[in-house]
Amino acid sequence: MPPLATIALLVTFFFFVHYAFASLTAHTAAVLPVVLATGMAVPGLPVDVFALLLVYSLGLMGVLTPYATGPAPVYYGSGYVSRRAFWTLGLLFGAIYLATLLGIGIPYLLALRPFH
Repeated sequence: MPPLATIALLVTFFFFVHYAFASLTAHTAAVLPVVLATGMAVPGLPVDVFALLLVYSLGLMGVLTPYATGPAPVYYGSGYVSRRAFWTLGLLFGAIYLATLLGIGIPYLLALRPFH
């Protein structure tokens, strides 16, 4: 696979595997080193861009589930957002945010590294 396609695939995997974790801290500690090491093993992959995309995605994962971040249980527990709506909107906005991160983030970060 081309390096940029590998970046998109690994960042997408990293983003959506958050559904299996109860916190961003646990997710980051368990998955980030493995995904980063996997990307580093791909010849020609810009590791600095890849690492930045991974950590930028951490801030976007808070929308995915009612237990994703500290404030999420408060929103969910208030009853203002139903369980079904939370999961549906989490998936919808998570996909939008991820597509934006990859679609804008990859070209932008590559443009910032002209001497590599």
